[in-house]
Amino acid sequence: MTSTALPALSATQATRLGPSQLRLYVARGTPNSTRAEQNLRTALDQLEGDGVILSLDVIDVSAHVNLAVSDGVIVTPTLIGRSGNARQSVVGDLSDTPKLNEFLGSLRKP
Repeated sequence: MTSTALPALSATQATRLGPSQLRLYVARGTPNSTRAEQNLRTALDQLEGDGVILSLDVIDVSAHVNLAVSDGVIVTPTLIGRSGNARQSVVGDLSDTPKLNEFLGSLRKP
C-alpha cells in the first residue's frame, strides 16, 4: 500500500489481521508522523493474508483534539491498539520493525 498524502480526516483501511482496531494519532505534515504512517502501512501490507480483519484510523490531533484527549494521547505519533477490552500503545515513528510486529501480533492473542 502506498500513500503519498495523508487525508484531512481519519482514513479507515481494512487489512487482514484481527478483529481489532488501530488508531494512529499524528501531527499532520511532521516528519515523525509521516514516517510512522508509512512504517505502519508497510507492516500491515507485509502481514496481509493472515486471514483476520483490523481497522486503521489515522487521526490528525489538530483536527480531532477531543478524540486524542479521550484516548489519552499526549505526544505524536502515538499508535493505540485495541482488541476486545485490551488496550496497548506505542509512541514514536514505528521504525523499530520487530517491536511494531510484536505489537501487532499481540493484538491477535486472545
